[in-house]
Amino acid sequence: MNILAFDTSSPSGSIAISMDGIVKYASFFNISVTHSETLLPQIDSGLHMSGLQVTDINCIIATDGPGSFTGLRIGLATAKGLCMANQIPLITYSTLQLLASNCYGSALPILSMIDAKMHEIYYAVFTPDLEIMLEPRTESPINLLTTIQEPVMAVGSGFIQYGQDLIEKGLDLHPALSHQNLPMATGLFSLFEHFPKPLQYNFEEIANLEPMYLRKSQAEVAREKRLQSSTEV
Repeated sequence: MNILAFDTSSPSGSIAISMDGIVKYASFFNISVTHSETLLPQIDSGLHMSGLQVTDINCIIATDGPGSFTGLRIGLATAKGLCMANQIPLITYSTLQLLASNCYGSALPILSMIDAKMHEIYYAVFTPDLEIMLEPRTESPINLLTTIQEPVMAVGSGFIQYGQDLIEKGLDLHPALSHQNLPMATGLFSLFEHFPKPLQYNFEEIANLEPMYLRKSQAEVAREKRLQSSTEV
């Protein structure tokens, strides 16, 4: 079976191709251009290097959030377009679970954190074998001081941004290695093995699939404020 996987949930992105359970191609990119400019060329390159056509792909796996609003929209729109045009099954996993998979087998629960900007984080807590202990949510980092009551392994851009300050405030965070803070598409293959989902093409489900944003975008918040101000006047 040939599987194409990709993640565009952060400013960086990655794609990977697996053929019969073996990773044949992996690419990571963190450059100052949008995913709309990088994703399809990276997919084309990966398919070419692997000797495949899109029609040879049996399944596409993508992240559905949380993360960058623009990145998620581009990633899921690309996945949906490829799948609907070629009748390929589409499977999605949480970006937070993908990050947690980098610390699979940890001796501690895994706190997966993504910098959500606006002084907030997306986070969830997983067992060492990646079962959910605390559902994904969006909060101010300082709230972790009351939410997290035990030592945890911390991973992700949220830890990079706020972890040291939280440690100084008394939170018992054990940092992952620096490379583990990156969501990598190859991890989606492991999630599919560990948490398998049905491999069947369903046009309606793919068409209705939406990113897991967890909050309103900055543009939506600004628009609501403008509307509220206009009605008050």
